[in-house]
Amino acid sequence: MHTIYFYKDKNGNEPVLDYMRQLARKKSKDSRIKLNKLNDYIELLSQHGTRTGEPYIKHLEDEIWELRPLKDRILFVAWVDGSFVLLHHFVKKTQKTPRREIDKAKR
Repeated sequence: MHTIYFYKDKNGNEPVLDYMRQLARKKSKDSRIKLNKLNDYIELLSQHGTRTGEPYIKHLEDEIWELRPLKDRILFVAWVDGSFVLLHHFVKKTQKTPRREIDKAKR
C-alpha cells in the first residue's frame, strides 16, 4: 500500500483536493461520476503504484506521471518510501499533454 499526499502550495491551496471538493459540492450526475472515477484511480495508485500502467497511469517525463480518469488528468510524482504526491489537475482537451500543464506540476 502506497501513501498518497496532496500537494499544498505556500498559500494553503491544494489543487487536486480542491478540485475534488468542488466536484463533491456539485449535484450533477456527471460530477458524481467524475469524482468516483478520480477516487478509483487514486485507490489504484495507492494499491499498485505506477505498475498499474496504461490506460490508468502514464509516465510523461523525468519524474512526472499522470493519472488518466476520463478526460481529467492528475499529474503526480513518486516521493519518499514509495509514496506519491498529487500535484496538479487539468482537463485534457488535446491529444498530447500540454507543456504548460507539465511545467505547472514541476513548479
